[in-house]
Amino acid sequence: MQMGQQVEPVSQSLQMNIWKCENERHQCGKMIEHNAAIPRCRAYLRDHKNVTERKTTYLTWHRIIKNADNVKAATTYARPQNCIRDGKLVDSASSAEPYIAISYVWDTRPSFKEWEGRRVTEQALHIADRLSKHTSYALWIDAICIDQDNEPVKMVELAKMADIYRGATAVLCLVPEIDQTTSRVVEHGTGMMDLDGFRALEQAGDTHGMYMFASQGSNEVLHKLFSSRWWTRAWTFQEAVLNRATFLVGETEDTIPISDVLKISHPISRRAATQKKENLLGQLSSFWDSVYSMSDAMKVYMPLGTAMSSVWRRQSTVAHDMAYSLLGVCRLETITPDYRLPVEKVFVDLVDKASSKGDFSWLRWSHLVDRNAACEGMSMVPVPATVLATPASAITEWRSVEVPQMTVVRGGAIGVCIPHRSTGVIRWQSQLEDIKGTIDILQKLSYGPEDIWNLLFGLHVGLACDVDRAVGGSGLAQALLNLATGYIDGTFKLGDSEDDLVGDKPYTRGYGFTAYASMAAKVWRNAQLVVMRSQGGTTVVPAHSGTGQARLHRLPVESHRKTCLCLVVHDSTKFRASASGVMVENDHAGSGSWQFTRFS
Repeated sequence: MQMGQQVEPVSQSLQMNIWKCENERHQCGKMIEHNAAIPRCRAYLRDHKNVTERKTTYLTWHRIIKNADNVKAATTYARPQNCIRDGKLVDSASSAEPYIAISYVWDTRPSFKEWEGRRVTEQALHIADRLSKHTSYALWIDAICIDQDNEPVKMVELAKMADIYRGATAVLCLVPEIDQTTSRVVEHGTGMMDLDGFRALEQAGDTHGMYMFASQGSNEVLHKLFSSRWWTRAWTFQEAVLNRATFLVGETEDTIPISDVLKISHPISRRAATQKKENLLGQLSSFWDSVYSMSDAMKVYMPLGTAMSSVWRRQSTVAHDMAYSLLGVCRLETITPDYRLPVEKVFVDLVDKASSKGDFSWLRWSHLVDRNAACEGMSMVPVPATVLATPASAITEWRSVEVPQMTVVRGGAIGVCIPHRSTGVIRWQSQLEDIKGTIDILQKLSYGPEDIWNLLFGLHVGLACDVDRAVGGSGLAQALLNLATGYIDGTFKLGDSEDDLVGDKPYTRGYGFTAYASMAAKVWRNAQLVVMRSQGGTTVVPAHSGTGQARLHRLPVESHRKTCLCLVVHDSTKFRASASGVMVENDHAGSGSWQFTRFS
């Protein structure tokens, strides 16, 4: 940032209006700061004044790059074949010249023209002309620098895509919705998050207060920023997280560091997950999951299961790109893009390659597979459409378990190799029941509310302990079950709102869990479930076509509390999975040694 023009102060009455407070008639709720209860709006006005008086603005991208010391090209990454500089195509593969990589969304109906012996989009040429007025650096723009009609060359360049963005001097993400006002609002929001008021709210777990401080009362400018098509495309996720010098840039070169945008997305995503309304700032909770997860992807590589929950909330024109756009963030670049392959083969190769590196996190999504409709080899392989259809990402982080090296693989030639450990044959299973009947069965089997919640909703919503942690409460499982069943049987209406996060009462830890109960109520609507028990544990899965004797297998995926996922396999179709779910293990029950099977 730099000292710049003074930001026009927003009147105190207008700031009071976002809390709907008049004089000392407060509707904002109270917060605890320095061991004293004060109205939220009072702390907000104080911090708002402090941020405004700083009089800081963001530098534009070209001034940031111009002011950078000793800019050199990265030499550890594969370089692009071509860049564009001074309106001409230049050879970059044999050069160490620094370049700027551009992330943008193609026009929905691109216009092409012949240029320097190749077919390029007029949109890309316009972008190059506009940005070149502000810098002498070479630019990398895919529609110009990759020969779109030379398929072999195109595949080679696509395989280097992650390195191209990692090795750039900077990455510019072109978001037309950004202007000077947007920059001012984001800069102000991040400033609010650095002061005592927001920190006190964060320490208390006050998601509504955090949201109001960071978003400045659902500022309409943020609604406009996050409505951009740029946030919806699969490739832009990777393009925005692989280089720390990444900026969002508007049409008049107004610039925002993406790290600041992701910073304010955190309290927005937390609020979206703890409210009943289907959207916040015009977007679903699943959208905010995807945006905030970008900040995690900037720090370390993403497990494939986490990347699926983020990128597969987005869209691509070509189905193959839903796999290929994950390769960089998951460090799976050894897969070479090939658009001639059947798309099912692409997804099988994706999960197989992750598994070969010990990443089994993708199995968290296998419960969504429609095994009656899945083609041969796909009974365990999740696809983007099923992930996109889920209302939000479950809050539990499922981690891969280290398994020993195995060379003996059972099964056929088609499918995915998965390690598993048998917990024994299914000794008892219930008749098909609806959700309420299933809860009754589990209670008669002496399972407590936390185990029941985990068996039914652990994969779709999150384990009970993680809901506790998310809302700052403890022991909420019984209340979650009561409310969820009330929504299901009509005792409570899903549209009813008793949201103490927003009211005029002091903030109380633990409120905000009602959203998780309403999510749970939608999971098994009209579904028939079966409880299955082996010597090693119990699971609950939806009705399936498996018949005869079955076994329950532990999968190499577990939560931080060691709750694991499991697989139901029938002897009659032992190389094709019947169902998967959460398993509650029996005390002191063992399981067999790890086996390696290719499930079709």
